[in-house]
Amino acid sequence: GEDVCEVRASFSICGNEDFRDLLWSLQPRFEVPSCTTLRREIWKLYEEEKAKLKMFLSKHCERVCLTTDTWTSIQNLNYMSLTAHFIDNDWKLQKKILNFSQTTGHSGELIAKNMLRFV
Repeated sequence: GEDVCEVRASFSICGNEDFRDLLWSLQPRFEVPSCTTLRREIWKLYEEEKAKLKMFLSKHCERVCLTTDTWTSIQNLNYMSLTAHFIDNDWKLQKKILNFSQTTGHSGELIAKNMLRFV
């Protein structure tokens, strides 16, 4: 799961015969997981990272600034990201993405509603 996330590959890569053949040629004993298994592993990884981020922010951040960014893709889909910015114990500016999701628009009211939902 982590490797698929690292290279930003689609879940469907598991079902691609050429990809499976490539992996088999590199390591015949490696079993490529099903797309369902991969989705489940990545969701579990997401939940673990989310819990770690919550723990980190609660322990190390007294003050956080939030920023949002919204945009529309070339497919006319709206997206929004929510980022936390803070100074760490070594006085270095840090940022962590709290949420990235599809949304229904870019109005101020919708941005505020999404921010409250994501925090």
